[in-house]
Amino acid sequence: MSTVYFFLFAAVGAMTPYLSLYYKSAGLSATEISILLSMVPALLFISQPVFGPLTDRSGHRGRMLSYLFLLIAGTGLLMSLGTSFWMILPAVVLWAIFSGPTVPIADSIALGEVVRTGIAYPRLRLWGSIGFVLTTTVAGRLYDTIDLRWAFAFYAALNIVAWFFARRLPAEGISGQRDVWPVLKQLLRNPILIGFLLLSALCQTTQAAHASFFSIHMQSLGGSKGMVGLAWGIAAITEVPVWLVLSKVTKRTGPLVLLAFSSLMYALRWYLFATVSDPGALLWLQLLQSVSFAIFMPTAVVLIGDLIPADLRTSGQALLVLVNGGVATILGNVAAGYLVDLVGTTLLYRVAAYVALAAGLGFVLLFRHSRRPAADPA
Repeated sequence: MSTVYFFLFAAVGAMTPYLSLYYKSAGLSATEISILLSMVPALLFISQPVFGPLTDRSGHRGRMLSYLFLLIAGTGLLMSLGTSFWMILPAVVLWAIFSGPTVPIADSIALGEVVRTGIAYPRLRLWGSIGFVLTTTVAGRLYDTIDLRWAFAFYAALNIVAWFFARRLPAEGISGQRDVWPVLKQLLRNPILIGFLLLSALCQTTQAAHASFFSIHMQSLGGSKGMVGLAWGIAAITEVPVWLVLSKVTKRTGPLVLLAFSSLMYALRWYLFATVSDPGALLWLQLLQSVSFAIFMPTAVVLIGDLIPADLRTSGQALLVLVNGGVATILGNVAAGYLVDLVGTTLLYRVAAYVALAAGLGFVLLFRHSRRPAADPA
């Protein structure tokens, strides 16, 4: 499973950090770029309900994952053939439908291995980060000397290697079928949960905007494609040590404290991004990934587990994915595209800083509110 993770995220690292640069080189506007980058989160609402039950009924998650690797390899190549927004869009839609379920199915198989063998999940998932770091840094240097269309060929080749190893994966896993809507009403009776989801979505809009336009921002400051790849690699490698100790820290502080802290670190990170004019400085600022994204996303998963009854936790995690990975990501991408067309990437990061600051202060208030019942002897 660790080998599959390695090549899955190696493929991601070879192409996705450079998609916005490729779309820009094709003459697309920032708004059009944001629409294309929103296809994966938007189509999660279709692909997840379809492929989750389909994978469960197939009886063999490894085989289903291997088929998806071939499909995203082919549709990834199709994306390189378009020369305008309307030519690229159909290929992106197909790619988004097939790529959306790959990580959830892989996680399902990995969690099944955790239950069966007792191996720690981070030890499996860690190889995905290593694969991502290697390809972003190496590919970025290559793209300074070769056509960016090669990114799609490398993406396809790495997914074919992932297909080869995925064929050997076990059939079993943890069910990916998530029945969210029947229990949605029950979940949203908790005011702390509602506040958390709203603030989490607010912060995630800034992360989505960054993921979509960071490469363009760095290039606008004079950074090369090699520097872009190195920046993404630095961000990914900083996550690893944080994940190894985060569970212990969370037990001491509680998740809401960490969410408030990481949101405020997001605000600082985006503000500094808006103030520096040297692309080399952005490389150093990518180290702040360790105290923003690396803390925020795993802690959000932990908090959802704490706020929701055990029998509803699967639906709760699905709800978090739909809010953060779906709605917030789409809104962040579309708003960012509009702002970049209007005022440019520098002011986009300044706006993102204020939004993340609002989220951080909101988490501080939510933490204080959550402690009131415990302080009340009644």
